[in-house]
Amino acid sequence: MGGTDVRSLSLLPLLALALSFGVARAEEEAPKARSVVLAVIVHPKNPVSDISFSELRAMLKLERQFWPNGRRAVLYLRPSETDESQVLLDRIYKMTPEKLQKYWVGKLFSGEIPAKPSYVPTAEAAGSRVSVQEGALSIVLAGEVPKDVKVLTIDKKKVDDKEYALSGVIEPASAP
Repeated sequence: MGGTDVRSLSLLPLLALALSFGVARAEEEAPKARSVVLAVIVHPKNPVSDISFSELRAMLKLERQFWPNGRRAVLYLRPSETDESQVLLDRIYKMTPEKLQKYWVGKLFSGEIPAKPSYVPTAEAAGSRVSVQEGALSIVLAGEVPKDVKVLTIDKKKVDDKEYALSGVIEPASAP
């Protein structure tokens, strides 16, 4: 007879359950875009409390290397795979990590900067450097601001203000 086997029909609910579990599990494991807010940290004695976005960009690109009090700015960056770096690459540098490295080497060999920025592995390490070096600045996640540093406002906006300039969305990396 050309009909469907009754045993096959009884397995359909189990098959549907297994498939729905697999789909739900895949959705749970799929990386999701996330919002990131960054904080600009400086030494507590730094005379600057607010910086314009254009001044910040110039400082982070080392186009401007001195604070208003004449002290040299020393930049500490996070590694390129961190959320901090991803937002800076998108909002400030507008280049890939590889192009940023070439940018630093070009500025160094042309004599425009005395040294490339140093990289620090954690927000705590950034805070340790910034808290003891009066001209230092770094960028950390707003939720990881270390103690003994000052957080700058940008264009008079605090990190929790809606129009704060150093926020972004990190999209999950696409599969190869």
